[in-house]
Amino acid sequence: MRKIKILAIVALLFVLPSSVYAYNYGEHKAIGDQAFMKFIHSLQQTGTAGTFRSLLDFKVAGTKISYGTLNGLSGDHVGDPYALIELLSDSSSVLHKIMTLHDEYIAMGYSAAPDGKLVKLDFGYAMLAMKNLSHFYQYGKSFQDQLSAFNKDMIRQCQRPELAKAAFDKLNKTNAINMYVTLHLVAMDFAAQSGRFKDNPEQARTLMMLALLFNAFADHFLEDSFSSGHLVVKRTVLASVVNNKALHDFYSANGTMVLNRKAEIWKAHGDGTFNKPEFINESARVIEAVELSLADLWMAYENTSSTPQKGMDFLMRIPVEKKMQENYLLNNIPALKLVPIPYNSNLPSLFENTLITDSMKKANQMLPYRNFVRSRVGNSFVIGINGPSFSTKNYYRGFDFRINAGSISNRYTFNSKGGKKGVWDYWHGYTVVYSWGETAPYRDEFHKGPTHQFRAGIRSNFDYWVSDKKFIGIYGYMEGGVQYGNRETSLIFVPSVGLQLGSLLNINYYNMPGWLRLPAQYLLPLKLRQGVVLTAKHPPKYFYGFEMDFVL
Repeated sequence: MRKIKILAIVALLFVLPSSVYAYNYGEHKAIGDQAFMKFIHSLQQTGTAGTFRSLLDFKVAGTKISYGTLNGLSGDHVGDPYALIELLSDSSSVLHKIMTLHDEYIAMGYSAAPDGKLVKLDFGYAMLAMKNLSHFYQYGKSFQDQLSAFNKDMIRQCQRPELAKAAFDKLNKTNAINMYVTLHLVAMDFAAQSGRFKDNPEQARTLMMLALLFNAFADHFLEDSFSSGHLVVKRTVLASVVNNKALHDFYSANGTMVLNRKAEIWKAHGDGTFNKPEFINESARVIEAVELSLADLWMAYENTSSTPQKGMDFLMRIPVEKKMQENYLLNNIPALKLVPIPYNSNLPSLFENTLITDSMKKANQMLPYRNFVRSRVGNSFVIGINGPSFSTKNYYRGFDFRINAGSISNRYTFNSKGGKKGVWDYWHGYTVVYSWGETAPYRDEFHKGPTHQFRAGIRSNFDYWVSDKKFIGIYGYMEGGVQYGNRETSLIFVPSVGLQLGSLLNINYYNMPGWLRLPAQYLLPLKLRQGVVLTAKHPPKYFYGFEMDFVL
């Protein structure tokens, strides 16, 4: 059983993003703490810090817990706020061990503990990463579409501990914007309830603590909304295994242009960029959004009447009709003015009194090279069909069943005009192969039979762009392994090189729907390859082949 669990951990680590979510624990903590301190400072300037000031020394089980700590643990390590407070209240819980591990690595100059050590300490960390879809936008869906999942009833359900887990199971299947909005409104309602008890400080403080707890959870997803890697994936449980990690990592590192409702355009990045000087403007924008989120709680607290009936006005103001509801949320939650607008949104519906420029349209278009990038960095299953070449006697004939997975390194550049014409790209990753076929010639009838090869190695793609949309792709494999067959076992080395020519004809399999991809590649071989099987015992066995990719 222990071996099975270890294998499962290894498999999950292989598909998880390098820090699992948008920013890692230390970055979330820094964002939350800096935003909270700025917010408290603004209240102190006006002499109204009041209830909030005492929370700076908030302790659970004898441990000081900052707003940023709640922020960093939420969603990544714990599934809902009530579970968070329960685990924090137990000083022997795994959550305290996780915090200690993070703090040890932060003290050494890292921004978080390694995923491997976190998964080993808490296997649920990996499972939560696999199942939870809500840390991401739904790529290609408009701002309003992201909010279509909003359900006002969830606010009351989240406030009841016995219903919260079921509510979060539903919320976790939505998206980062809906997650933030829903939990932020839960927090605001708790703050509004707190405001009705201004003459009962202990009750007011208890409700405000719940407000801050839920808002810290909400702000985790708000921060995720600023990570480029979280704007570009089509998040499903299956996709989390095959391409979400790759796209997340690529766009977090390389960045992508985004636009917000203040008409600001910038290049957003992801994991590991929060404290880098060159990304200071990005960092400031995230902190400002969280500060606005906290200010919303204060407004809900201050503006609530002590009369219970009037205190209910807060939730009653949210319309019931879906379209009106979406517009109300967009226009009444200040932090939504700062987050990147989801790609492919209807800009006129978001900028009623603002001239929409070509730059704004360009920043909001579907990413033109996203599917190409996915084909280069995503995991895929490849079927290869090989036949004799150069010799009718010494050859290898068979079928390859290959898994291309992982990314070692890549170079993806643009020319001085911002296009692709005239540039070279390269991509390197791993490959594992099972090949079944026959190797000729046979020594005699006794040694005649099928051949089985088990190989692993490195895959490489080199792409030269002849225009902004067309490229010549050179690809190859450097693989070694073991061959069984013909009554003997041999160590083998199998190098191969091929051409991908479909792009020159505008036949790009990576843009095709799944049901069309396989037959199109079979009828119009788009990847042609030449290779050789080398062993110490026999002459080289040459083969040619073509491949069909399932870009998953």
